[in-house]
Amino acid sequence: MSKKEAKRKYLTEFSLNIYSTEPAIVAPADLDKITDADEETKRHIKNSNIYLILKRPRISFIPTSLIIDNREVVGSVGVQTEEGIVEASFRIKGELPHEVKSIKASKYPHTKLTVIDKTGEDVHTMPMAYLLKNMTVELNGLDYLEVAYVGQAFGSAGERSAAERLGSHSTLQKILADITANQPHMEVLLALYQFEFHRFIITMDGISKAMITGDADTEHYQKILDSTFKRSMRISLAEAALIRYFQPEYNKVFKNEFPKKRHKILKKLYDFDFAAITVEACVEDLGMQLYSDAKKHSWHHIANFDLHDPTERKSFFFGMP
Repeated sequence: MSKKEAKRKYLTEFSLNIYSTEPAIVAPADLDKITDADEETKRHIKNSNIYLILKRPRISFIPTSLIIDNREVVGSVGVQTEEGIVEASFRIKGELPHEVKSIKASKYPHTKLTVIDKTGEDVHTMPMAYLLKNMTVELNGLDYLEVAYVGQAFGSAGERSAAERLGSHSTLQKILADITANQPHMEVLLALYQFEFHRFIITMDGISKAMITGDADTEHYQKILDSTFKRSMRISLAEAALIRYFQPEYNKVFKNEFPKKRHKILKKLYDFDFAAITVEACVEDLGMQLYSDAKKHSWHHIANFDLHDPTERKSFFFGMP
């Protein structure tokens, strides 16, 4: 006998969708140099509340290859792998200001680029992580970033930013120590997110038979539209969903179990009878892709979770790609 298909509970079902602006990408060694950043970057980092600790093969400039060609920077980068250095030619899109006379790579490990004016003064220094988004270069996936840890930096009164917490973070120090000892060809980067936004994803199904329709469905619909969610709650939900989604190596809590009704951070969602939760993490505008052992590389990751057993209440995501 075929198994009976679960029904929708409501004609109109809801998922809470939590999302962020693009993250700031920072090297751990540059955390104490944030005061030198432009105002927009400083504001973004100050307001960050979720951080991803990432790792990838170290990408460095090859100092002797750097030239200015038609007012654009061209040269080669070297990607450190276990087998050796893989070289690739690049061009940075965008014309240099006329006051720029020359360029140079930073000291070893050559992961920054400095532009120099006509007087010989250093004008600006930019890290590889920032420049890659403007590069024409073929790295064949060697620039993909593995998610090693997901965390939040939201104190009881919201007084800490991700950058402040990471300055003395034991897990970050452990990851750095592990990579130095076991994967010296790798580098660590930090993605600092501002999960400040939420919206409701709504599905309506007039074909499948729902258990609740009419006035009761309308009442539930209006109750959810009128609901509000504290910033601290949204941040905790985003952290838990991303941990369960990526299942990073260094996370433990939520890594194998989320969502569960016993989780206190989900109480309001169950009280309002949401069907699902959706959390998005995007790095597309930065020209990067994230991945983990659990998830394939992508510019845009969408963590979808039903809040109820899909064998008892039809999945919110039924029929979605």
